[in-house]
Amino acid sequence: MRLLSTVRTGLLVLVLSLVFLSPPRAYSQSPAARQPPPKALYAPTPVYRPEWAKQGLAGKGVALVNIDPRTGKVTGARMLASTGNKQLDGAALEAYSKWRFQPGSVAQVKIPIEFAARTRPQPRTRHLPQPVILVVLLVIAVAAMGMLRKRPSPDR
Repeated sequence: MRLLSTVRTGLLVLVLSLVFLSPPRAYSQSPAARQPPPKALYAPTPVYRPEWAKQGLAGKGVALVNIDPRTGKVTGARMLASTGNKQLDGAALEAYSKWRFQPGSVAQVKIPIEFAARTRPQPRTRHLPQPVILVVLLVIAVAAMGMLRKRPSPDR
């Protein structure tokens, strides 16, 4: 009985410590205060040129796009965080400057971008050609049939 009481006390202390030590939850804003996410009506993706892939160019960045709220057209774009390469940054900014948003949605938006060098497909492991596999299966089947024929039948 004393062990059960000790276990209960230990569990109670554990639960209470977890409750009091856990960080407070952030309260969400009221629905009226929340701003809907911007809706892009036209969003071409940045071009990643084949020669960049051959050079192994890659990088992550964030672009800040300014939008005319009345028309939804992009009025300017700049890199907040560079991809580390001017060519990649330029490709991102060129594409983002063509974006169009729903009028009245937002005046600015941050857009993350990641350029990843495409890896070459790994060479396939060598497999036996189909005819070799079929010959092996045929040999196994013939051997199995031969073993079945050599068995004495229960009638004899």
